[in-house]
Amino acid sequence: MKAGAFTALQAARLSGCTAAQLEYWARVGLITPGPDPALTYSFRDLVALRMVQSLLEAGLPLARIRRAVAALVEAGEDIAGLRMVTDGDRVWACRDDGQILDALRHGQLALFVSVDRIAADVEIDVRQFSRDRQSFVDGLRGFDHPAGSGSPD
Repeated sequence: MKAGAFTALQAARLSGCTAAQLEYWARVGLITPGPDPALTYSFRDLVALRMVQSLLEAGLPLARIRRAVAALVEAGEDIAGLRMVTDGDRVWACRDDGQILDALRHGQLALFVSVDRIAADVEIDVRQFSRDRQSFVDGLRGFDHPAGSGSPD
């Protein structure tokens, strides 16, 4: 077996799925192992299997997951490179470039705004502003000194 190729039992163990789930998912075309006779799963397959398992644990029905995965694959998306988000009814695929796809609406694109990143950037800017302001005030106080040099000599 080549490196990065996993048997169904290994894939089940590494993905948190059962062997029966993998067999069923392969049979219905959700996530299929490599070509016969190897029938091995790749690392990307393991990621996809774990993603499907996570969506199931979040309460999303398998039929909806199948439709979402199919829509993403048809749209040319690499599902192993996406972040999947669900509210138990809808599925969104988040890209690293700040975009999300509504996976159940045929890849309709929407904008993803990462508020935590914005907040972190604002916090950094506020700290820098405070340092700059304090430096400016300290510089003005130096001009209050009779000699105007800012040093206590």
